[in-house]
Amino acid sequence: MSDPQQYTVGWICAITTEYTAARQFLDEAHGSPDHVSANDSNDYTLGKMAGHNVVIAVLPDSEYGVSSATAVAKDMLHSFPNVRVGLMVGIGGGAPTAKNDIRLGDVVVSSRKGSAPCVYQYNYGKAIQGRSFEPTGFLNQPPVVVRTAVNGLRSKYEDDGHQLEANITEILGRKSRLRQKYSRPSPESDRLYTSDVIHPEDDKRSCKEVCGGQTADLVQRRKRREDEDNPTIHYGVIASADQLMKDAITRDAIAKEKDVLCFEMEAAGLMNHFPCLVVRGICDYSDSHKNKEWQGYAAMTAAAYAKDILTRMIPGRVEQEERLEKVLAKSVTELIEETKSSTDVLKEHAHSTNQHLANEALRYQNEAHRKCHQVFKTSTYEHFKNINPDRVKETCQWVLNHPQYQRWNESATDDLLWISADPGCGKSVLSKSLVDERLMSDTAGSTICYFFFKDNDEQNSLAICLCALLHQLFKHQPHLLQHATAAWHSDGSKLQQETDKLWRILLAATSDGAAHNTICVLDALDECKDGDRSNLIDKLAQFHETAAASQHPHQSSLKFIVTSRPYDDIQRGFQHMPPSLPAIRLRGEEENDQIRAEINRVIDQRVLQLANELGLRKSTSSRLEQTLLAMEHRTYLWLHLAIDDIRTTLQNSLRPDEEPIDSVPSSVEGAYEKILNRIPEARRQKVKLILRIIVGARRPLAVGEMALALGLATSEQHETSADVQINAVHLENQLRHWCGLFVFFNHSRVYLIHQTAREFLVAQECTPMLGSLQNSLWMHSLEHMEIEKTMAEICIRCLNLEDLSQSLDDYVPNESDQEEFAEYCSEWWTTHHRFSESITEKDTFRDALELYDTGGKSYHTWTRSKTNKFRGFRFMTRMGLAAYNGHDRILEHILSVESADVEEADSCGRTALFAASRGGHSNTLQMLLDAGADWDAQSDYGTPLQAA
Repeated sequence: MSDPQQYTVGWICAITTEYTAARQFLDEAHGSPDHVSANDSNDYTLGKMAGHNVVIAVLPDSEYGVSSATAVAKDMLHSFPNVRVGLMVGIGGGAPTAKNDIRLGDVVVSSRKGSAPCVYQYNYGKAIQGRSFEPTGFLNQPPVVVRTAVNGLRSKYEDDGHQLEANITEILGRKSRLRQKYSRPSPESDRLYTSDVIHPEDDKRSCKEVCGGQTADLVQRRKRREDEDNPTIHYGVIASADQLMKDAITRDAIAKEKDVLCFEMEAAGLMNHFPCLVVRGICDYSDSHKNKEWQGYAAMTAAAYAKDILTRMIPGRVEQEERLEKVLAKSVTELIEETKSSTDVLKEHAHSTNQHLANEALRYQNEAHRKCHQVFKTSTYEHFKNINPDRVKETCQWVLNHPQYQRWNESATDDLLWISADPGCGKSVLSKSLVDERLMSDTAGSTICYFFFKDNDEQNSLAICLCALLHQLFKHQPHLLQHATAAWHSDGSKLQQETDKLWRILLAATSDGAAHNTICVLDALDECKDGDRSNLIDKLAQFHETAAASQHPHQSSLKFIVTSRPYDDIQRGFQHMPPSLPAIRLRGEEENDQIRAEINRVIDQRVLQLANELGLRKSTSSRLEQTLLAMEHRTYLWLHLAIDDIRTTLQNSLRPDEEPIDSVPSSVEGAYEKILNRIPEARRQKVKLILRIIVGARRPLAVGEMALALGLATSEQHETSADVQINAVHLENQLRHWCGLFVFFNHSRVYLIHQTAREFLVAQECTPMLGSLQNSLWMHSLEHMEIEKTMAEICIRCLNLEDLSQSLDDYVPNESDQEEFAEYCSEWWTTHHRFSESITEKDTFRDALELYDTGGKSYHTWTRSKTNKFRGFRFMTRMGLAAYNGHDRILEHILSVESADVEEADSCGRTALFAASRGGHSNTLQMLLDAGADWDAQSDYGTPLQAA
């Protein structure tokens, strides 16, 4: 144990990364303190650094800003009353200018410039156009001994340079597990975007993926010379506020006016309570392009500089400084004496305090509203709208001119319209057009919200749909957030799954007297998963029935427009509404003549474009047009595929005007078959494997993820990620060449062209909408169980990679394709394996067993996953976890081969039967009951019967 009276240097960090970096520079570590003051909840690390006894503390998890820093500093000085020098060391956002060439990894040290304070405290919300920023506090300087050391070290660096990089390298050479996070990243990742390039606020993908690296978007900077320090140390003003700086325009304005070098969030809370030197390693550029890639290295450079400062200070000289606790007490006494001299000062102080409290209350409310709004951003709903093509002029008139649509469009009250049509008739193009152009112009002042269902787990649930609608509603009408805050305060992120509460919030917000009219466009209802689809139909039907019966219309209206295929279950869902209500269905399947007429106009346009593109004779284009018009079952999707087929044929012909065109596919499935038949025979098995991965993945995969998955599926050795490496760019080019229009790429993710493409491939997903082909190589060529088996093998191999576990420990969404795919495997391997376990091969079964070894690396890799839905069951027994996952062969192995007790319980008393009941697996339940499991076994969470 250590005596708190012996420590003279106090070092404060804001986040764990800074705390870890600081501790690496201790020359020796001491034990825990003998005692701390009452109510001090700080976590302390004690040790010796450069001859000084140092106490290091970190702010509480997820608490940043002025007030948290103040609390930590006060508690430190109460528990360690002999502290005489303070350091605030960590990361910050740089403010590069033409004058100050600040780069990632550089260090900024707080230092006065003329009469300006070394730390400039500003109110983030106080910026008013045309007026300067005003400081909101008067901040103390660090003690003289610290400022003297800064000047001395600065002079030494000018003479000899520094050894920060060498010191960091030496530490990481000893601490291998820190290298990945705390080493210097590649210089190519140091991108300074021009101030007008903004990373979309809700888009969590990397800047490289979203914002790109075009020269025009980046500030061009010269390469640093070998005789220059790298990282460079900068001395000057640090700006501090209680909110993160993410606005490049505001950053530039403050930097220009106050000559600020760096932005951060804690120093203003310390300077009047803990006069200290502020040292910041630069991890980003205080703009919207935030990332964590440079945080570890920046924390190390700041800590390395701070140690050099301590090296310049003689321990005996530090002990002669006044204790910081006494300095602060003297400051408070002087303030009291000053305020006694004038009642005006007291009144002004009271007014200032009240204003500060009011500002703090408003800031808290605004921050709470922002967090509440953000909880509804659970999908990239914008992306799934934008991947659809734009409407061709004079099309979709079969809806837009229909009396039923016009009645709905002109209605001033709550209303519902369901548009059904066959596949390929342009329903999603229609929905996109309604959102982007038609409804915007027809209903000025209305809020348009939308959701495009897709048959994948990112976009097929009612909860995700309702969250997307609410996110858009509150974005356009933020005053309506009050209808969501109570539920958010009580449920937090769990609200994202509470469909009934989300629906009630939507109805309450849109019926608010201050709400604008709201229109919700829901596309492809048939692609919503089964239980959720019926739930949504029930809600829409009840909504329509209530709206029709209402005698007191609201000041604002809520209207829904829904598109789908003409499926019987959707029709049955709406049929229970009273026949006296207005009709809600516009039957596109009864408008086929008009749809074909529109398609005929598009044929004329597309053929003309193709003739101009390839230089065809008029007679050839006329013959081509007649061939297309002669096809019986014309749809937009078929035409898109047919034109591409014709283009490919004619481009490969030496005499395109003489080329026969009687082989144009007459159906969508015929077009799909012809596209895939072009694949060289030697490549077909590999393409089928790729298609199994695309179809089997529960969400669209990035190209890099696809490359990793394919490598895992095809490599004989798969011990490390290097064994399964496939070039992602090469794979994308090959897929484009092999598959043509059958797949497409958007934002570096791989998609099938249309939902019918999946139905064409997968035998069990055949629908009445598709016909049949004789002697087809591709139609229904993929079996559901084989698809799941392929995905299970890939996921299991991925999670057993030797070099995977450490990367997932510090997983950050969208960090890399490997980590993203490993996260996918952690979440979905159990489902893929459950559906294919009966045909699992011996090697895969053995590898799956390894994932259940609770003492092994692989088990901790997937159960520790942050987005893993099984995380609450991580401490179950192996048998309980297998039962929860419905892995019957693994459970049978544990029971029979390992002779496990069927009543074995975890620390909460939960048996395997309880887990199977919670998982909802009837076959697993029966297996356990046959083995003698007890329905009435009591646990902390009840019995298995109660869990069922």
